[in-house]
Amino acid sequence: MRITMPRHAATTVVVPLTAVALFGLTACEKSGGDAEDTPSASASISAAADRADKNATPATDRQLSAVLIDGKDIPAGYGGGKVSNERTPDKPGEVVSPAACVALGSGGTSHPVGHAERSYAIAPGDPESDDSVRVSLSSAPRDVLQKQLDDGIKALGSCAHYTVTKGGDVTTFAVTDVKVGVRGKDSVSYKVAVSTNGRLLGTAVNTLVLRGTTGLAVTSFATPGKGDPADTGPFVGAQLSGLDRMPPDTGGSPSEPARPTAKPSATRSAESRTIPAADTLTAALLSAQEVPAQYSAEGPEPATPEDAPRLSDPRCAPLMDTSQDRRTAAVQQKYRKTTLDATVRPTEGVITELSSGRHEVLKREFDAYVAALEVCSSFSETNDDGTVDRYTITEVSVGRNGADTVAFRMRDDHPTDGRLYAYLVVAVKGDVAMQMASFAQTGPAEVPSEMIDGQLSKVAEIAG
Repeated sequence: MRITMPRHAATTVVVPLTAVALFGLTACEKSGGDAEDTPSASASISAAADRADKNATPATDRQLSAVLIDGKDIPAGYGGGKVSNERTPDKPGEVVSPAACVALGSGGTSHPVGHAERSYAIAPGDPESDDSVRVSLSSAPRDVLQKQLDDGIKALGSCAHYTVTKGGDVTTFAVTDVKVGVRGKDSVSYKVAVSTNGRLLGTAVNTLVLRGTTGLAVTSFATPGKGDPADTGPFVGAQLSGLDRMPPDTGGSPSEPARPTAKPSATRSAESRTIPAADTLTAALLSAQEVPAQYSAEGPEPATPEDAPRLSDPRCAPLMDTSQDRRTAAVQQKYRKTTLDATVRPTEGVITELSSGRHEVLKREFDAYVAALEVCSSFSETNDDGTVDRYTITEVSVGRNGADTVAFRMRDDHPTDGRLYAYLVVAVKGDVAMQMASFAQTGPAEVPSEMIDGQLSKVAEIAG
């Protein structure tokens, strides 16, 4: 259970770097990975690529997961995170400008045949943090990947600056240091600085290599103040060597890939009940036809954990717990409140998150959440950049929307981003937890009663 403050949730729409998911070679949402390569290494890899069977069957999730580098294959001092086979969901409604740069901002193929990725950071750093290196492997028919790479390289030739706009959020990308052929003829690397609303979010370096029916994307990202992105040359070389050791497929199929470290799609408790999986939660989210006309639905998308917060009062930790280790699945949907003037950025909206897990776990977390609300009328969170969000909680109401529900208002004061108001409802129904946050920037957030009632009703149908 955690508070999903809309300011942070809105940021995640553009960070990680969705627009540089890059020509369909990776489902990863970060940008990065450049390397200064020796001519002999480039020549060797280029020759190997020429020998690759371009008509080979694309690798499965299981095969790609098996060759992701780890242990002795990664630079000393680095630790690897979990293997993920999750694809990047489609993101309709994004507008890339100028149009000639659409190959860079489209996000590429969202449904590769096979996909596996892992993040790495200097121990004891968090491998899933922004300041890390991510290695992604995606497989698809060779002609599909080749076209996407060629289109991307062409776009890099003319897109020194471009923007990606979605739902009023505008992200600006500044591209430099484009190098074609750094790892053979079907490769490219470049640096990109990413900012939103005039604020630098970070700098990334990308290396992309096409080998047969597999695309490799090595990404390195550094937030402001952390220096240049890490050198990813050793990661690129080690992973390309790993691809040469690709094992045969030992079972499963592209439509039902093995997911060695991902959570199961559904779990049964001791009473043999089925805990709702991600597709069930997604279907239970309010659709565009089920919300008031002034709202537009964005998503849905998987809900992902954030870094552990640094709070002024440890008693408030249950409110900001970002761990999803005990969740079977978690999904999120955003609903922007539109205006008649299309040039005006929306300043109000609603964010809903549904997650599933064993009822006894969800209920225990909910009780801790309510207990924290009773003592945390104000507290602060120190961000990675040193800024401090100061939260004020008022109007706590337990049971207002039924058993195991709590509603309250929150104000978030930030030294540069200004003030954000929110009205939140948290509920536990069976094996499903719901959190809905209505937010506004210009004044107290409205109580979206119709959406609250509608979402609770849909949750009750799947809660078990």
